[in-house]
Amino acid sequence: MATMISLPIVSSCSVEACGFNHDGCRAGAINVSGDHAHCATFVDSDAKGGHSDHAGVGACTRTDCTYNADMACTAEAIEVGASFDTADCLTYEARA
Repeated sequence: MATMISLPIVSSCSVEACGFNHDGCRAGAINVSGDHAHCATFVDSDAKGGHSDHAGVGACTRTDCTYNADMACTAEAIEVGASFDTADCLTYEARA
């Protein structure tokens, strides 16, 4: 039995090389981690897979982010794209 929980959605992803990005992120959920708020779910692949729905943010280990509460993202939605790495959370904002 599937359980529905409310996750922030990946509202846009501009990383064309990712196997989960076809008309938006189609991974079930992504994880954000690393020094540059990297999308740890990024898969460099020409093959396209995933779900029909847009992805949510499953976990975020960037505890220094304004939107992080107990390793969960509290942003309404995030954007993923190239920054320091190929696929980074562009919504990441350091706490003041």
